[in-house]
This record gives sequence, structure tokens and C-alpha cells, in this order.
Amino acid sequence: MAELEHVHHCTPDDHNHGSPAHAHGHGHGHDFAAANRAFFDQHAHEHSHRHDDAHSRERSVRQVNALRKAWPELFDEDSTVAMDYACGTGLVSQQLCQYVKSVVGVDISQASVDLYNTQASNQGLAPEEMRAVCAELKGEPGELDGLKFDIIVCCASYHHFPSITDTTRVLASFLKPGGSLLVADIKSSEDGRELFPATHHHLVPHKHGLSEDAVRAAFEGARLVGFDMRDVFQAKMRPTGEEVQWFVVRGVNPG
Repeated sequence: MAELEHVHHCTPDDHNHGSPAHAHGHGHGHDFAAANRAFFDQHAHEHSHRHDDAHSRERSVRQVNALRKAWPELFDEDSTVAMDYACGTGLVSQQLCQYVKSVVGVDISQASVDLYNTQASNQGLAPEEMRAVCAELKGEPGELDGLKFDIIVCCASYHHFPSITDTTRVLASFLKPGGSLLVADIKSSEDGRELFPATHHHLVPHKHGLSEDAVRAAFEGARLVGFDMRDVFQAKMRPTGEEVQWFVVRGVNPG
């Protein structure tokens, strides 16, 4: 997700992306997807300028490096076809593209997607190497022209999805047989306290972070196998300054 700092003072080293690409579910009558889409459409340019700073880029480096360290065999610059889900303006994709053959970003914010593609072009990357599309994925035949992926990466966005079960099921449908869904996000605290401030509750349905049990249930509900969840690093939650635990998790499409 795109960083909300300066506008809503969001979270730690979390929001790298634009709004989530999945619009299913209106938690307690509130349409989180529409709220996120409107927010990131409005503020995409502001986020893009801030993402040029070293701190923002370091966050995306940490997330991608954590995934690569956990499962290095999944990243092959000659063969791996990747999706960056909820890609925003492309910070994670810019890191990821160094280690895979191609990256397709997906986001529901058209403004974020436009910036993503402009920046990729300015960096001399061909669309076959790195491009983004604005779409609400539903797991239906023919979406993304039938493209399937070796890996699907989703960093710092799962806590924005009203139903991580629905989201995981949709993403699993875009994996090749043997392909892996890789998620990086914030783990819920042991005492169950809210980690996200009230100013973000209209954008973040999972204000307590995500528990291992909830993530496991979502992955297993999508018939992904080999569930592997690991704590990777801690980062400060802004603006509270509280340290939160980040995790990475993998599930495999058995085919």
C-alpha cells in the first residue's frame, strides 16, 4: 500500500503500495476498497514524490529481501514471472524486477498505476519487464489475458483487505501449478491490542494486524499447501513509534 504519512500518518515500514486490488467485502457496511481507491487516486502523486527518499526505498528493500532470504529458490531472473498485487506506484516492483524475468503490477488505483508505468518507462524498462494494470481481480477466466504467475507478491496490503480469505482465493487462481503466494505484513500482538490508529480505521479493517491462525485459515481455504510463516523484522509504527513485528508467509498451489 502507498504510504499514508503526511496525509494520514499511517503505519511503520509498511505502506509501499497503492490501494488493494481486491474489492470484495464491505466490513460492517463500509466499503474499504472504495475508500482505499479514492484515497490513493487522490494522493498518488504526493506518495510518489515521498517514495523517492531513502527511507521509503529502504522499506521496500527490506520486504523484498526478507522474501528472497526465506525462499531464494523462487527468484530466477531468467524465468520467474511475478505479480505485484496492490502494487501502488511500484516501490516493491522496482526492487523485485532485479530478481525476476518480469513483473506485472495490479492495483485498483488508476492514478497509482499511471505513475508506476511512467516511472518504469523512465527507468528504461520495457513493458515486458515491468508494467502495471488497473483492475479489480475476481478470479474469473480471462482476467489479465489468462496470464499465470510463478510467484505473486503482496507486501503491506493484506491488512487493508476486508476478507483475506476471499483475496487469497482470488490470488491463488492466478498461480501456475507449483507457483507460490508470498505475503509480507504486520503480525498481531499477543495482547490483541489495536496497532493502527483510529484515523486509519476507514482504510484498515484489520486494525489489530494479522494473526498466524487467520493467515493460515485463509491460505488453507484457498487450497494452498506448504504453509510457511516466519517473523522477519521489527519496525516502528508511525506516528506512535511502537515497534511492530513483520512476517512473511508462503503458500503453494499444488496444481
